[in-house]
Amino acid sequence: MRVGDSLILFGLFCAWSFLVPSVAIPPQEEPKVTDERTNLATLVKSCRKCHEDVCTEWEGSQHAQSWTDPVFQAAVKDLPDGGDSCARCHAPLEILDTGIGKLPKARKLDRDLGVNCVTCHLSGNEYHGPFDSPGHGGVTGNPAYREPGICLSCHGQPEARKEHDQGTSFLVAKARGANKSCQECHQPEVERKLVTSPTIKEKYTIGVQKVRLHTFTGARRNLVVKGAAELTLKFESTEVVATVTALTGHGLPASHHREVVLVLVQLGADGQELATERKQWRYSDGTALEAGLPTPVRVTLRVGAREVRATLMHHLLPTAGRDALIPQEIATVSGTVP
Repeated sequence: MRVGDSLILFGLFCAWSFLVPSVAIPPQEEPKVTDERTNLATLVKSCRKCHEDVCTEWEGSQHAQSWTDPVFQAAVKDLPDGGDSCARCHAPLEILDTGIGKLPKARKLDRDLGVNCVTCHLSGNEYHGPFDSPGHGGVTGNPAYREPGICLSCHGQPEARKEHDQGTSFLVAKARGANKSCQECHQPEVERKLVTSPTIKEKYTIGVQKVRLHTFTGARRNLVVKGAAELTLKFESTEVVATVTALTGHGLPASHHREVVLVLVQLGADGQELATERKQWRYSDGTALEAGLPTPVRVTLRVGAREVRATLMHHLLPTAGRDALIPQEIATVSGTVP
C-alpha cells in the first residue's frame, strides 16, 4: 500500500472515532462465583489502564489502607474473630449488592485492598457511577453517588461501630439546615478527563468533565482540618467570649482517639502571658461539637490584659499503632481588649 493511501485511511479512522463517540467497550470477564470475587486484585489493577489519576489518588487514601492501617491492625489483633466483624467496612464486598446505605458484607479474600474501586463501582458485571457513560459497555448512572447515602453504607451504621458513625450527626445537622454533602469536603470537584489512557479511541470518546477527586481527604491524612470550624472572639464587660462553630457537617471530632482543643492566652501590655485557659472536646466522652451549632466559651479577663489570642487545634491522640500526638491547626484569631 502506498504511503498516500495509508494517510488517507488513517484520516478516515480518526474522523470516524470523533463522529462516533459511543463506541462500546466490552466489560471485563470474571469467574461466576456466588460469595466473592476470586479475581479482585486483577480487576482493581486493571482500573489503572484507563483511570490512572483516580487510582493514584485512591492508593494514597485512607480507603486504600482501611485494612492495613497500623492503628486498625493494632485494634483488631487481639479480637477473638481477628477483625472479621470489622471487615464488613474495612474489607467489604460490593456495597451495591447489599444496597446503598446498608451495611456491606465482609470478604475473606484480598483484604489488603481495603475499600477499592470494585467495592463502590461494580455489581456483578455491571459498572455504576454518578453519570451514564459509554465506557465498559455502558456505565449505569446513579444519583446516589452524588449524595451522602453511598458514604453512609459504612459511615452511618451506629449498630455496627458507633465511633465510625458520622451519619447520625450529619443527618441531625442537615435537619437543622446545614447544606453540606460528604463529597463536598472529602471528594472535591475538579475538571479533567476521567479516562487518561492515551489510546486514540478513548482520547476522542471521553472528554474533559466535572468529576470528584478520589483522595477521600480526612483528618488522618492531615487534610480538611484547616477551617473545619469557625473561631471568633468578642469582649463583653469583664469577659472574653470565644465561640466555636463546627463547619464539618458532622460532629467534631468525628471519631475516637481525637480531640479538639481551644487555647485562650491573655497577654499584658508588655506581651507578658497573664493567663492561659484550655477547653477540650472529645468524641469518646460525648462532648463533641455539633455541626453548625455555635458553642461559646467564656473566660474572665485578668487585670491588665491587653490582648487575647485564641487557637483551635485538632489532635490525633497517641494510641496503639500511633505513638505520638499529631497536632493539626484548625483556626487562630486574636483581639485587643477594649
